[in-house]
Amino acid sequence: MYDFSKVIEKASPQFEFGDFFSSLKSLCTVKKGKPGQRFNLEQSDKRLCFVLFTGTGLVKRVSDSLVLSTIHGPCIIGLQDIFHRKSDVQVSSTSEVEYGLVVASELFSWAEENGLWKNLCYMLMLSSTRFSEYQKETVGVSNYELICNLLCSLSTEPFEIRATTTALEYIQTRSMLSRSGIMKTLSSLRIGGYITISKGLLIKINALPKKF
Repeated sequence: MYDFSKVIEKASPQFEFGDFFSSLKSLCTVKKGKPGQRFNLEQSDKRLCFVLFTGTGLVKRVSDSLVLSTIHGPCIIGLQDIFHRKSDVQVSSTSEVEYGLVVASELFSWAEENGLWKNLCYMLMLSSTRFSEYQKETVGVSNYELICNLLCSLSTEPFEIRATTTALEYIQTRSMLSRSGIMKTLSSLRIGGYITISKGLLIKINALPKKF
């Protein structure tokens, strides 16, 4: 899956996201969270934005808990579907995090008052880039290609995720593929020497054939 933080890292020198997120701390209360916490983007019929200052998390689709993206601080979740009647995503933390929740309308007013609409637009552009890359890797590809894309994604995740999440679990939570189909492909790739797996954990990708 596409790593949103890599885009921010490349863009940071030009767009000064560090200053932007520092100033956001004046708008929302910064809280500390533990791994496994869930954050909904609605409260009392008000749409919320989740501001991740530090740490990592997952963005999941509410309807079926499909994992759409791994996120790393700093980033904002909740702008991409603001015109939907109800939010269709939920955030869950995978590490200790520093975060804030802010009502979307208050975020927009704050951006207006402080002349930060440009920065907010850059965040939306990055969200659009992430969504475009997500579609490229998951839509219109074969089951085998999808598994390969997700294996490559897993190999670039932080050590904490790679050491605690099996390849099967990682792929299954990020796709609609059957458990048996995933296991069959992983087993064939392991036997063929294309990947190294130990106790279900991906240790190394040696090479992935284009067709299998």
